[in-house]
Amino acid sequence: MRRGALEEPVPRRRMIRRRIALIGALALAACDGGPVETVQIPPGALPGAGQALYQAAETAHHMLVARPGQIIDQPANAAYALLLYEIATVEASSGQLSDQWPGRLLREARPVVRAAAGLASEATAQQVVDALWAASQALRRNDERSARAALAPPVVLQAEIARDRLQRYSMPSQGVRALRELRLALDRTAEPPR
Repeated sequence: MRRGALEEPVPRRRMIRRRIALIGALALAACDGGPVETVQIPPGALPGAGQALYQAAETAHHMLVARPGQIIDQPANAAYALLLYEIATVEASSGQLSDQWPGRLLREARPVVRAAAGLASEATAQQVVDALWAASQALRRNDERSARAALAPPVVLQAEIARDRLQRYSMPSQGVRALRELRLALDRTAEPPR
């Protein structure tokens, strides 16, 4: 054995461990029965430099569970909160948490959470995130035409129904439970970003 091989720099060892952990997480997700989801977060959707999973989970929990009055008659806020739920679902299912239970709960609740908003369960997470981001921005500008264009098939079943449901959105109990479990898991495993 070469002497240089034994004196491998520490950062390279860490990088290899991270790669192994990521490959293991991806394998676990694939064994769970579905493809590994990814999502590109729209610029400006998560302000700040914190971790995406933590930010999305905390804000979604705050808006949809702790203070649901913030989204009543506020369709832009409802669209934004649901966008955060989608991001949290994808991020929690990506292997970032040692506890896979919250990610599973979020995925299982997602069809019910989407149905309550008139969103199609078969739409990809990326389609939903992009549509909800565009709709939330349009609704904040009072641009109904752009909001209706964003809330179009294949992301929604019918634009009018989705717009009406966002106006009076109420988080289903399955989604509430999933967000609470995710928040508890995050509290157990990590310090909040500073």
